[in-house]
Amino acid sequence: MIVRNLYLQRMKAYIERPEIKIITGTRRSGKTTLIMQMMNELKKDGVNSENIIYMDFESLMYLYLNKTEDFKNLLWSVLESKNGHCYLFLDELKGVDRWALVCREISENFDCDIFAISSTKSVMYEGFDSDLCYCYVNIEIFPLLFSEYLELIKGRTGYQGKNMNELFLEYIRKGSFPAVYSMDDNVIGNYLKDTYSSIILKDVVQFNNLRDISHIDKIMSYIMDHIGEIFSPKMIKDYIKERGLTISVDTIYSILDALIAAGVIFKVQRYDIKTSKTLETQEKYYVCDLNMRSQVTGDFSIGFEQAIENTLYMELMSRGFKVSLGKIGKYIIDFRAEKNQDVTYINCCYKLDSEEKIDEKFTPLLKIRDNYFKMVISMDEATVINKGGIINYPLISFLKQE
Repeated sequence: MIVRNLYLQRMKAYIERPEIKIITGTRRSGKTTLIMQMMNELKKDGVNSENIIYMDFESLMYLYLNKTEDFKNLLWSVLESKNGHCYLFLDELKGVDRWALVCREISENFDCDIFAISSTKSVMYEGFDSDLCYCYVNIEIFPLLFSEYLELIKGRTGYQGKNMNELFLEYIRKGSFPAVYSMDDNVIGNYLKDTYSSIILKDVVQFNNLRDISHIDKIMSYIMDHIGEIFSPKMIKDYIKERGLTISVDTIYSILDALIAAGVIFKVQRYDIKTSKTLETQEKYYVCDLNMRSQVTGDFSIGFEQAIENTLYMELMSRGFKVSLGKIGKYIIDFRAEKNQDVTYINCCYKLDSEEKIDEKFTPLLKIRDNYFKMVISMDEATVINKGGIINYPLISFLKQE
């Protein structure tokens, strides 16, 4: 087990502040372990164990507690018996009606920090922000970063003596779900298939009360086969129609929204750099874990550039960037990464090993006339300042940064 300081520091920044802390992330990405680490940090800081309260709403004890009033009465009775500041961790709240309204009332009446944890962003129901009087922060948890993976496998048998490129290939092969690194290779496939099934059943179908679920696997199949490619829901509709089934674009949008909320896929919209507008059609999609994608589809031949692009997207999101797909005229930039009102434009590829590849990756960046930082990230091992002062930066070095 490793300490996930990236997320712990974000959570600590809101300790003893009035905001409700909403922790979301893909099922089995390590949220509960992170919460346990946060609880241990509080104990190290001298907080009495009795004032640290953890409730798992997927456990049998709370499984059928879903009414607003019952939820309020439960929290009220627990906190009434406590002295001093309390830390309340509410895991998998997604089945509780208007949980946010109750959390706001509890925070107004008791001296406490509230952490609401969920494996789907759909827990943030329509109007939840109003119920919280907009006093909340959402911290999204992702599976292991490459730097976290390096820390996790440090000194382990089978990894010693490998260079960084070999370790990166192993990271791509095994994936980024933490649990796979404590398993034998022969059980990882079943674990990832079970994880996928659990996400689809619990966080997509059941939570969203989807009735027609026959199309979900086909939609996921299309997305998994087209990672990093630009397409539209209309193209998914045509793909399904070719297989003898009908589905409306509206239904596709609804299913996509549920899949995105569950963190199994991520949508990257196009951003027109000239007009500074987000475009509503023709987007890219990425998956939460490349090995899960391979195990579910049975296709282990994903292109290396696709794998690099997916990995880099997850890295940027984990670091807190808002990521979009840059468009400048007829040219496309893989990532427009925005954070704290600063922007970085990034193209990525396997290697810049030909003039054609150099032109393909650098020309779009040279078309951008603003002064924000621009770079090409690749598996090349040396940092090179190329055309127009744009840096070609090694992917491994970028991923290892803290």
